[in-house]
Amino acid sequence: MVLSVFVKRLFAFLKVKQTMNLRVFRKLKLGFLICVILALNLTFLLSVTLRKVILWREPYTHLPEFTVDPVLVARIRSQANTTVNPIKLRKVQDIKLEINDSRTTDDALYPAKMIGHYIMVNPDLCRSAHVIDIIIIVHTSPANLENRQRIRESFGKEDNFLPFHVRVAFLLGRTTNQTLERILWFEHATYNDTIMASFTDSYHNLTLKGVMGYQWVSQHCANSKFVLKIDDDVIINMYKLLYSFLNHMNGKTKSIFCNVWYKDTMPILRDGKWKVESHMFARRKTFPYDYCSGFVVLMTTDLMAPMYEAALTTPFFWIDDVYLFGMLPSIVGHVTYYNYKLDQNVTLVPQKAINCTQTLGVKCPIFASIISGGAFWNYWGMIQSLYTSSSWKVENKIVA
Repeated sequence: MVLSVFVKRLFAFLKVKQTMNLRVFRKLKLGFLICVILALNLTFLLSVTLRKVILWREPYTHLPEFTVDPVLVARIRSQANTTVNPIKLRKVQDIKLEINDSRTTDDALYPAKMIGHYIMVNPDLCRSAHVIDIIIIVHTSPANLENRQRIRESFGKEDNFLPFHVRVAFLLGRTTNQTLERILWFEHATYNDTIMASFTDSYHNLTLKGVMGYQWVSQHCANSKFVLKIDDDVIINMYKLLYSFLNHMNGKTKSIFCNVWYKDTMPILRDGKWKVESHMFARRKTFPYDYCSGFVVLMTTDLMAPMYEAALTTPFFWIDDVYLFGMLPSIVGHVTYYNYKLDQNVTLVPQKAINCTQTLGVKCPIFASIISGGAFWNYWGMIQSLYTSSSWKVENKIVA
């Protein structure tokens, strides 16, 4: 319709040109050109606005599928087309028997195939430095905006730790809350550090969130030395981690540093929050794998691709700590666990970390704690004042 109106006016304008003197014609010409420019600008503005409205209403339909690292794809395909490692195959079969779920014959019930496609992603997050010392991947709930912001402004802020290179990525699933969804898009546009895939964000889907993290790091942050997986209610003494524990971790491969629950020591619960259905691990009372307390886990980055690949054939188990840090490493094989003990190096009790830091200062061996509310900023202020004071020296490197 806009085009037809434009054509009609053009013909009328040409007729006027034939009948009027040159001076009047020039005035009309100038006015007509201004009208044309205004009309075109208005049309462009309306089309852009309409497109934005459509995108906000349907934010998941216009985005392309994620770009898969061709090296990773080739590696997976080459493994699929060659003789399967008989030891790994036996381990996978054992886990299938333990899970005892007839649905494991369905490919859609393997976590690496259940996470879907990326909705929000920044493939360049780790490319601004040749080597990243630590990439922090944070398991976070869509509504926990404040928790994400305080991480960005404290131990996830790279400027605090130069010349070390620290990055942070927040892992999310989809939300059905449309208002929250729009807030998440604004957050992503502002910080470009959120990663979301098309699975539903829920407590029972934390396993999928973790596998997505393994996938993303192997594709887009393989230049990192270490991966630090945390929950969004955790505080990290990143100074302690970089200046003390990094000395202990450097040079190691296929390694996991966490509070370790050794195989056959952790009871399998049949009711309550961590209920395991009776048909799963039916003949067992304890989990038959070493695994980690999942609120703080450090891993060497060389484990990311192998554990993602293991999730292509290892059936889903909803307790993420067991699956991500027990089942998958058992399939990969030859993984070394280093026990960063609960209440010695990490703690669930914030007051224990605060008291330790107040008493021992930079020699406090605790580098991570769950913490909430105003206590977070009080404790972070205490940590920062210790490591930015003139009395602290880099040579005070203590690993308990």
